[in-house]
Amino acid sequence: MTSSAASAPTTPHSPTLAKGHTLVVLGDAEELWECEIKEVMREYGDTLALEAEFHRRGRYERFWGNHDSQWSEPKNVKRHLHPIFPGLRLREALKLRVTRAGKPVGLLFLAHGHQGTADSDRFAWFSRLAVRHVWRRAQIKLGVASATPALDWELRERHDRAMFDWAKEAPGHPVLITGHTHRPIFGEGEAEPKLARPEEEVRNDLEPLADEGEGGEGFAELRAELEWAKVERARVARQRATPVNPRCYFNTGCCSFGDGDITGLEIAEGEIRLVRWPDRDGRPLPLVLERVALDEVLDEVNRRPAR
Repeated sequence: MTSSAASAPTTPHSPTLAKGHTLVVLGDAEELWECEIKEVMREYGDTLALEAEFHRRGRYERFWGNHDSQWSEPKNVKRHLHPIFPGLRLREALKLRVTRAGKPVGLLFLAHGHQGTADSDRFAWFSRLAVRHVWRRAQIKLGVASATPALDWELRERHDRAMFDWAKEAPGHPVLITGHTHRPIFGEGEAEPKLARPEEEVRNDLEPLADEGEGGEGFAELRAELEWAKVERARVARQRATPVNPRCYFNTGCCSFGDGDITGLEIAEGEIRLVRWPDRDGRPLPLVLERVALDEVLDEVNRRPAR
């Protein structure tokens, strides 16, 4: 289950397909605010062909988001997507009833997550024109980034809080799963530092070399590794976790992190997992960052007072 807001599409590779999983793309698979449909379809044919393998096996669900809202129009879907995904139906949202021994035990509610924000929903037509004809050119010329939920920590925090508050109070006790903000949310988990080794371990290795000074063998490399660890610790500290108790809100993150990483959610083998591609060895395999039993989540959510 992935979302690649404001980016060209990227999807997990063959292990997911071979294991019999269903691929759920939660909107903004294509950046259609900045780019024309034909341009994106031409550049990412290989990725679309891989996704089509899921579709041919009946294991593919696709949603539209604010940056690819053109897919909400049947004529665009028929013209551009049906040649690759015959008969594909694009969704805005989906309710999944979870059963246990044939009895309903919970509800998963899936959507892209932009719904309800004025610039991304009600006035998306204006935002799209501004981004494509004004902001895109300014970004290229000035090398600046926009202050949108995908790029601004404070905006993301507010948006995620709003999503959690809605899910907590919504009738039916749903577990809300969205994308949109580029910020993975999994219970009370926090972002993981991208470090080969913990900071304390690097300090321990550096300490015996301190007397040798900067010219000592290995000192420069260890010092650089230590400074990198400090920066990563500060970066993660800024990415404040949105407390979600009960755990009624999860966010996939996205498929367009600047370093090429992909995050997503897996629901398999009785668990819901936050995963990242590639793994620690750089292979196209999922690295599980967080995991919890799905029954535990549903039982926790269902203990809320009925509304």
